[in-house]
Amino acid sequence: MLEPTTSNTFSERIQLAPTLVIIDSEPKYEIFRIVDSKIDCQWACKLLYKVIWLEYEDTGDKLEWISATELTYAANLVSNFHIAYPTKPGPLPLS
Repeated sequence: MLEPTTSNTFSERIQLAPTLVIIDSEPKYEIFRIVDSKIDCQWACKLLYKVIWLEYEDTGDKLEWISATELTYAANLVSNFHIAYPTKPGPLPLS
């Protein structure tokens, strides 16, 4: 299933890796923005967020659905997303 890599045919263009931040002694990629949320019953955590990674904001292919449990370090981004889009799926309120 693996394929050999091809060399970079555009030698003057170098794709830099996104910046890592250290959170709770673990390296994490920084999120630029959350753009959507959905419920997907095929995941262990059914709530997913579509994120744009920092330093990839202008590229359409760097969007990714990630589990809400992976966003514990980005609570402010999640909160801002739900303030802007209150009808989108979100975490259940604590009772």
